[in-house]
Amino acid sequence: MSGKGENSFEIKIGRIYSPNGSRKMISFAGRVKRAAGAASRPKNGFRLGGNSGAVREQFFSRRVIVKVNLVKMSGQGAQTQSLHLNYIARDNAAPDNERGSIYDKHNDIADADEFQKHGKNDRHQFRIIVSAEDGKEIADLRSFTRDIMAQMEEDLGTKLDWVAADHYDTATPHTHIVIGGKNEDGKNLVIPRQYISYGMRARAEEMVTFELGPINQYEAGVKLASEVTKERFTQLDRALLRMADANVVDISKPPKRATEWTRRLDIARLKILSRMGLAYQEQRGVWYLDKKMENTLRSMGERGDILKAYHRALEDLKLNRRETFDVVYDPHAARAKTITGKVLAMGSLDDINDNAYLIVDTTEGEAIYVKAGRRENIENLKHGMIVSVSPADTQPKQSDFTIDKLAAKRNGDYSPAAHQAADQGARPEYIQAHIRRLEALRRAGHVTRNKDGSWKIPHDYLDRAKSYEKFRSRGKPVDVNLRSRLPLKELQTTMGRTWLDEEIMADTKPVNEGFGSDVQAAKMVRTQYLVQQGILENENMSLSAEHLEELERRDLASAAKKLSATLGKAYLGMDGAASIDGTYREAITRPSGKYAIIERAKDFSLVPWRDVLERNRGKAVSGIMRGNTISWTLNKRREIS
Repeated sequence: MSGKGENSFEIKIGRIYSPNGSRKMISFAGRVKRAAGAASRPKNGFRLGGNSGAVREQFFSRRVIVKVNLVKMSGQGAQTQSLHLNYIARDNAAPDNERGSIYDKHNDIADADEFQKHGKNDRHQFRIIVSAEDGKEIADLRSFTRDIMAQMEEDLGTKLDWVAADHYDTATPHTHIVIGGKNEDGKNLVIPRQYISYGMRARAEEMVTFELGPINQYEAGVKLASEVTKERFTQLDRALLRMADANVVDISKPPKRATEWTRRLDIARLKILSRMGLAYQEQRGVWYLDKKMENTLRSMGERGDILKAYHRALEDLKLNRRETFDVVYDPHAARAKTITGKVLAMGSLDDINDNAYLIVDTTEGEAIYVKAGRRENIENLKHGMIVSVSPADTQPKQSDFTIDKLAAKRNGDYSPAAHQAADQGARPEYIQAHIRRLEALRRAGHVTRNKDGSWKIPHDYLDRAKSYEKFRSRGKPVDVNLRSRLPLKELQTTMGRTWLDEEIMADTKPVNEGFGSDVQAAKMVRTQYLVQQGILENENMSLSAEHLEELERRDLASAAKKLSATLGKAYLGMDGAASIDGTYREAITRPSGKYAIIERAKDFSLVPWRDVLERNRGKAVSGIMRGNTISWTLNKRREIS
């Protein structure tokens, strides 16, 4: 691009179009083929002889992927920002022998706390990933990123508050950028949609092409040829699918002059696909492509990446685990079961597509790779924590069956009043839970709300509810339930109701290998500790529910003693209480779990925490207690649970 300011960023810059002026977008593979054809065409319309030498060479810009995500900062935004900054600055993503850190326009090591302080009142922020296909060849990713951000400031006409971190833990080095939500005038930063969709990527491609030089035909050909034997979905496959008509590719016609080499690549790839069972030759030059070819190849590529990450993690930890039939947890398998163990490793297999994973050292003595979906699903986890993993529930909720049953009796209409009339014992918060469920389905386009506040329920409502849950599971294929924040060793001698106590009480079959063996040894130490603390009379005594309640009471009493000194108020236990009122102050984490501090004028209480409380911090709340669960409402009767 020429001098600064000459081209407005609103234009969809940087797109590579067909050389014939048709403005039709063509793929990288298509560009290579066109270039090969253009290489033999003479200039000025004259046909050149075989040795005349003068040919027109075509060059290509280098490809860059840019992913932009706008994150609202209300609710738990500040907390998730801190977790995100910790994630991008982690050590295992940094270059070898370097500590993980973030940087900004001036400092190689930026202050994350200061950046968060700047943006504490921001309405939103932008999280961006920039991944150049030839990122390994870029001499200095920091300088490259600073150049991109400087150009972005010029394009948008404002200074930007940003930090970034470079990641080297995937096949392609890439950069995470976080931009604050205010411009230099203090107003909300708005980035035009076209700039997000096209402009930023075009600027990045322009800069990397300038630094490394454009790709010539020979380099493009080498890149394309390297894909022939890949066990993943490639540019060659994409080009074959584009050429296909009803999954049939006809390459029987002679290729155009000077495109023989690209034709040979097509044929070579088809033969490889044939060996994989994904293509077969119907007749000379005519090939049939399997309808599931793309999905199968993508799965094969992902599995290869998974196994590399799995074995690399075990090697780094110097762990040997029993080989199993399949080390990858499949939540869709007919016999998929819940697995429990400690977190060995966690990360992102593919930052661009937000594919996070866990490796769990299970109580069965196996190390299992778990595809966790979006990274936000594992942001609160750390190495050594104990978790349970189970398939995501994609069935309709119990509330869906109730809604469908009531609507069937009223010609497809559901209303809170009709629900109350049909079930006079139903509490308001119970009915409100059904309304929240309908609101979620309405936003997904499955139900409609009438002007009078009632709801129109379609006859296939349960199928729609199941479809909605399946769609949600794409970003969260498994449920990861945190069982203990404390590592196993600390659970042996901590005062409180712990996961290890529940394992002792369950009296499961002992496993004498891997983490299962560690758990068996920890149970013995824990039992001795409980005897020392007077919870059990002797080591042969069985642990009961009453013992667990006593452990929790002692844990909360210890926490309450410290809080009383801090708050200057008395602690009021909630044993046997049916309701609770007060102001939600904050949450605390104890060995027995996470608890909310509910404060009143003269005293305070500790009750099980729920994430719904976070957006009501500092507000008056009321709760109805049922066993270990609480349904919360604002004192103005607006349901929040």
